[in-house]
Amino acid sequence: MKVLLRLFITYKVYFLITFLFILFGLLALLFLKHGESVIAVNQCHNSYLDIFFTFITRLGEITGYLMSVLILVFISVDLRKKYFLTLTISALLSLGITQSCKHYLFKNEHRPSYFYDNLHAIENENQHKNNSFPSGHTTAAFTFATVIAFSCRKIWVQITTPILALLVAYSRLYLGQHFLIDIVVGGILGIMIASICFYLINDWFSSPK
Repeated sequence: MKVLLRLFITYKVYFLITFLFILFGLLALLFLKHGESVIAVNQCHNSYLDIFFTFITRLGEITGYLMSVLILVFISVDLRKKYFLTLTISALLSLGITQSCKHYLFKNEHRPSYFYDNLHAIENENQHKNNSFPSGHTTAAFTFATVIAFSCRKIWVQITTPILALLVAYSRLYLGQHFLIDIVVGGILGIMIASICFYLINDWFSSPK
């Protein structure tokens, strides 16, 4: 418990930003009807935002993993084994957990395009209809963001990483790919998976061999 508390204190800026996102999301879920948020966000579109959020959403895919590696190299001079190991294991767990939820536990959870025909369509962006819960892109984005934030205590890193993850989450609503609950739970999963992996791996590296 003390170790987890120390983790929260050390990276308080990162956790404060992500906590506000989760709190705002949970409050929105309480007061908004299912689907209201995705319709409102999806309809506020233009060609520039289409390009921007199509690019941003890629940060929740393999592109995000590769970019995370590059960022780790940049901010830590040498890519320390424990950070790379944490990133790899966290990414694999995120993928495994979200895909298991999508295809087995919650396989009947449909995406917004299954219910709504008036969603803004973007060229070359396929709007899926099934396997909605949770958002894999959001989970991956917050996983990457958490590992990167933990690898460097600089304030600008702890501020930038959650904002990028938040943009990925928002892009899933903008593109009409997920409901609000999908991205909120995805964010929580990503933070939890990365935090637990970081704690366990850091403890393993710190223990006498």
